[in-house]
Amino acid sequence: MKYFLYQFFIVKFFRMPDVFFHILFQVVYPVYKVLHTQRAYGRVQQHLIRTGIKNVSAKDVFKGIYYAGIDSYRLLLQIPKVTNKVIFRNEDVIKEALAKGPVAAISIHQGSFELLHRSLCRYSKNVHVITNPLKNKKLTLLLNKFRAHPHLYQYTPTQLPSLIKNFLKKQDGVLAMLFDQAQNPTGVKVNLFNIPSTLYLQIPLRVNQMGAGIVTFHTFREKEQIVVQFETYYPPKGNPQKMADSIATEVECWIKKHPDQWTWNYHKNFTA
Repeated sequence: MKYFLYQFFIVKFFRMPDVFFHILFQVVYPVYKVLHTQRAYGRVQQHLIRTGIKNVSAKDVFKGIYYAGIDSYRLLLQIPKVTNKVIFRNEDVIKEALAKGPVAAISIHQGSFELLHRSLCRYSKNVHVITNPLKNKKLTLLLNKFRAHPHLYQYTPTQLPSLIKNFLKKQDGVLAMLFDQAQNPTGVKVNLFNIPSTLYLQIPLRVNQMGAGIVTFHTFREKEQIVVQFETYYPPKGNPQKMADSIATEVECWIKKHPDQWTWNYHKNFTA
């Protein structure tokens, strides 16, 4: 019964009019800022200073994360006033890559990133994604239900061997993952904004050596549109460190272009 109540109230919540969310932000943000000045809010301020990003404030960042989150869940719930805003750019990159074999499609926590794995179902019937469970099991089940799509297969981190096997089994498979944040795995050392940093690229680099290509892509809000943009194709069996360095350069460019839409508040950002 509790599960269905969760579902009912969450769906109702995200169907609220935009003005409700504008008012909610104005009420919640000052409280959040006070409670997190020495934690997430303080980290964002420090990161913006260290990286030399001067055209946005910490408030802009949290506002961007807030609205990206709302858009993400509205997109998962297929609410038309948001889904109608989505556009796709450079689709030939992913289409041509899939014509050559399996692809690891990788991105970062920027914009309405919950859209990303769902968007890949446009191009393949075999999209595989790792999802980290929440502390609340019922909310985890509910979120997985919202994420569900006939072409999408969800895995927990402990199911990684099964994921790789199933992903490589069919020639049109897509492995979808975000590589700028992770809970436990060891990362690949790179530089972001001339700061030693970590990107969690082991899995895509591993499957690349096993015969899969890599495609980078990201999403961001541009005026009233939500853009999904494909960027670069890396052929199978490339040089791992060179690919990691190139991908890091892309990430830095994405952040610079839309600094208010990236999750600067993550506690492991800019660490190696």
